[in-house]
Parts: sequence; structure tokens; C-alpha cells
Amino acid sequence: MSENQAAKQSALTAIAAESEALITLSKDIWDHPESGFREHRSAKRTSDYMRSLGLHPRENIAITGVIAKINTGRPGPHVAVMGELDSLIVPEHINADPETGAAHVCGHNIQIGNMLAAAVGLSQPDVLSTLSGSISFMAVPAEEYIEIEYREELRESGELEFLAGKQEFVRLGELEDVDISMLTHATPYEGRTLKPGTSHNGMIAKTVRFIGRSAHAGGAPHLGINALNAANLAMQGIALLRETFQDDDHIRIHPIITRGGVSVSSVPANVTMEMFIRAANVEAMQDAESKVDRALKGAAMTIGATIEISTSPGYMPSLFDPALGDLYKKTVIELFGESATGTVPHRTSSTDMGDISMMMPTLHAYASGASGRTHSDEFEITDWQLDVIDAGKAMASTVIDLLADDGINANDIIANFEAQLSQEKYLETLRGFQRSETWNSQ
Repeated sequence: MSENQAAKQSALTAIAAESEALITLSKDIWDHPESGFREHRSAKRTSDYMRSLGLHPRENIAITGVIAKINTGRPGPHVAVMGELDSLIVPEHINADPETGAAHVCGHNIQIGNMLAAAVGLSQPDVLSTLSGSISFMAVPAEEYIEIEYREELRESGELEFLAGKQEFVRLGELEDVDISMLTHATPYEGRTLKPGTSHNGMIAKTVRFIGRSAHAGGAPHLGINALNAANLAMQGIALLRETFQDDDHIRIHPIITRGGVSVSSVPANVTMEMFIRAANVEAMQDAESKVDRALKGAAMTIGATIEISTSPGYMPSLFDPALGDLYKKTVIELFGESATGTVPHRTSSTDMGDISMMMPTLHAYASGASGRTHSDEFEITDWQLDVIDAGKAMASTVIDLLADDGINANDIIANFEAQLSQEKYLETLRGFQRSETWNSQ
């Protein structure tokens, strides 16, 4: 048996021995969901488990993030294995928190489990002795871009600048010396598979406020300016723009009205919306955004309302490294056979792993052990062994392949990667997206 294979076997054995504890922790986080920048309990459970492995986690990074780093003692690349801490808000889910409505309907709880499973395997002394470089295990907050008003309050108070966890990790310098990043996500695909992703849409977020004039809705509606009518007209305008979009750009625009009025007897004078504008590339995002802004202002002008538009950068389009994906597939085949892997095509959803993929080789893998629609009241984890243990084994084995033999595979991937943005340019780009505008139709 080669040194590399012996290291893998040691890692796999260690993970298997911790299977029950790792699945129990993942289920515990599932049972106690917390939305972004509120994941205090989940972060504590994660850091406590890291300490039980002999690691020394740093806590409260970007409010709730946790990082534990292992140095092999030999120079080489720095690989980050990530997991996301946060939940969504879906109060209809059977496991939703009765007070907050939080529910893990995207399966981030298993990400923490398989990240920690990888930490179990890779922290073994006889594994580390065969590797070069360093490994960081990162529990990252706030991947789901929700509760925008709450996050804006955090920004105004100076607790953060950006509204997503990985963006804040970059701003804080936590990824400055990281060369490769990796994460495994749950998904409701058929079979038992572990597949690397290829790409995702990026996203721009907007918060919109229509300001009208109140009046008696029955007695004198002509004296008012109906902000809700302006919002409804804006959504119709956006819908009618769809034929102007190119199919290959995968445009998705989805607004919601978060405040529609305060009293049925009064003409709505203060109506707010939130929306995402998604596309497969930055140019298409910007084009769609300009058209949306035009529709918003046109609706305000038609009704005679004032409009406030606040734009946030959202997420960059994802482009995951194919060489890293191929190495991951090779590992999965070694562990579980050829039928256990494949390639996930472009997805029109968005993730802040896309931001990371702009700057370094990135793996975003998918474990199929879930059922029901993601982000819905039907979502469930159905195969905890696959999503936590097997996914953790695949991640640990891939890191060994990257950092063994003086990190030759990692160095090759890094050398052949062409970053679209430096971390400095990335932050500059994000800040360029952030703006607020008030437009008065009068």
C-alpha cells in the first residue's frame, strides 16, 4: 500500500469511528435552525466539536463564523474545507423553529457535519505526516441572502459591511492565504451520488420602497397616491421584459412585496419590495438590472409615486474549477464506484461560493441524500450516512490527493487557474454594486 493510500485508509477509519457522533451533531443542528448572522448555538456546537478533536478554533468571525487551522509543518498550499451554518425561514416546515420560523430546508446542517467529518480524518497524525501545506475548516455564516432589513441594521451599526458570510470572510482577510476552497451541499437528486458542480447564476439584490400619499380608500381615493398600485405595475413591467433576455444568460427575476399597506380602509402610502436579479454572468446581471430599474421608475411615474431603490451586490456567478472537480470525481470513484458520481450542470440558483470561485479554484460538490424541493416545506435529509459521513470521506480523501507528494496536485491546479478577480478587486467590485437612489416622479 502506498503512503497516499495508507493516509486515506487512516482518515476513512477515523471518520467511520466517529460516524454516530457526527450524524448526531448534524441532526442536532437540523433540530435547532438559526438564520444568517444569528447562528450562535450552531457555531458553539461546531467549535466545541473542533476542540474535542484537539483543534483550536477561532470564534465570532463575521459575528458567528468559526475557523480551525491545521499546519502540516511543511510548506505548501492552503486548502479550506467549508460548511455553512445558517438556515432559511420557512415556518410551514414540520421542523421549523416555532418562534422564528427558521428551518434547514437547504441542508446546511449536513455541510457542518461533512466538514467536521473531513476534520476528523485529516487531523490524524499519521495522515498529516504525509501532507504538505495547511488545512482550514471553516464554518461560515449567512449564505442564504434573507432578512435583508436585519442585515442592513447590522451594517449600519458597523458590525459588518457585506450581507453574506463569505463576503465578510474575504473582507476580514480570512481567505488571504487560502489557495483552494471546497464545500459539499445536499440536494434531492436520485440515487446515492457525490457530484461536483460546474456553475451557478450570480445575483443582485434590491430593496425597493414606493412612497405615495394616504387617503380614505372608500371616501376619497382620488386624493391619495396608491403606492401598492405602483408596486403591482412594476411587477407587470418586469414580467413583460422577459422576452428581451437571452436564453443562455439564464435570467431569473423574482420580487416579493414585504409591506403592502397598513389598513384596508386607507390608500397604501408606503409599500416595500425585495427582489433578486439572477444571471449566468456579470454583464447579463447588469443589463437585467438596468431594465428592472427602468420598470420600477416607470411604474412610479405612472402612479405619481416616489421611489427609493437600494441595491446590494448579492453573489457573483459561480464557475467551479473543472480540474478540481475531476480530482474529486476520481476520489469518489475510488471510494464508491463509477455510478456514484457525475457532473452537475449549470444551476440557476446562486451561492456565495461563486464569489470565492472568482478568486481561487473552488469545488462545490453535491450529495444526493435529500428529498423534496429545496427551500420548501417538503425538504428532508433522507440519507445521513451519505450526506455527512460519505461526503466527509470524499472531501478528506480529495484533500489528501491535493496535499500529498509535496502538494503536487494542488500546485498544478493553482498554477493552471486564472482568477477573474483578485481579492482586492473583488471587494472593489462589490462596493461598486452597493448604492441607493431616490427618484421623485413629480
